[in-house]
Amino acid sequence: MILRVFRARVIEGAESRLAEFVRDDAMAQALRTPGLLSFQPSVRETPAGAELAIITTWTGFDDLTSASRKLDDPLAPELGPMLADGHAEHFELVIGEARAMPLRKAKLRLTRIPIRANAESAYYETVRSWAERLLDETGLVAFTLGRRVVGRQDEIVAVQVWEDEAALRDAAGPEIDRPMGRLELERFWAADPAIEHFDALTAVEPRPDAPAILLADDSRRYVHATPAAAALSGRPLARLLTLRVEDLVPEANRAAVAETFGRFVAAGSAAGPFVIVRPDGSEVDIKFSARANAPWPGSHASLLAPVRHGGSDDDAEDLDLDRALADAGLVARYVPG
Repeated sequence: MILRVFRARVIEGAESRLAEFVRDDAMAQALRTPGLLSFQPSVRETPAGAELAIITTWTGFDDLTSASRKLDDPLAPELGPMLADGHAEHFELVIGEARAMPLRKAKLRLTRIPIRANAESAYYETVRSWAERLLDETGLVAFTLGRRVVGRQDEIVAVQVWEDEAALRDAAGPEIDRPMGRLELERFWAADPAIEHFDALTAVEPRPDAPAILLADDSRRYVHATPAAAALSGRPLARLLTLRVEDLVPEANRAAVAETFGRFVAAGSAAGPFVIVRPDGSEVDIKFSARANAPWPGSHASLLAPVRHGGSDDDAEDLDLDRALADAGLVARYVPG
């Protein structure tokens, strides 16, 4: 798989148009682009003006080249008039399970690290364990790492997406421009890491008190979850975004999930009882109401609520998905032509 880092200067006066494009069109396009696994645009202010960085991951180079006529193109043709001096770098994806999509405000941390020769395999094993702990214990939403060979050593690009700057500071300390993981990882570095921070561009306004909503893509991968959905699943938000629909159901039912999900997408909606398995093996009875291709084409929304046993709410008739999507800030703005 491929990690792509595209960077360009935003033409002066085009900043608001860029934000509107991400909000209104980019999410739907990303979800429907074959081979595109994750998509995170972000910006930062520099002395020369605003700079855009788009981090994407792909199933392979063929999918990437099919989506772009030139490797240095921004992929979406609509972005061309807004940008200048665009260029892209491509890395082999080493670590990258999370589905980073531009759905929430976030802080993006981009780190370049030269790795000592002959230390690569030990470094990847150590950083994987370190990143797993961050995903489970901090406000890290997504972690991606790519490599390429420069001379005789690996150059690493690590992408961290944090819930916000406060979450990043909680993990990194007040001096967020200093390297993280120094105690565990410094012995592998050929030089100090180079660190940059960007503000993620988002497609929706995040609302932390939103009801329990999950969005899955056509491959049943979760691309968005509200904090309430993460709490209901018994998992941190970042961990939930590394999973598919079948990962939340009892093991005996997993083989049937792909067929059931396909029928749901074809029918356009589904509702009823469901069972979620938590990491400790306990099961939670829930009710759900789901709609295909909502709030964007290629994303499929489910509203969840725990079943109160002994009550009268054993179905999903009282789950108002439209109201929940509005309460969560997930309002479809994109209408396919």
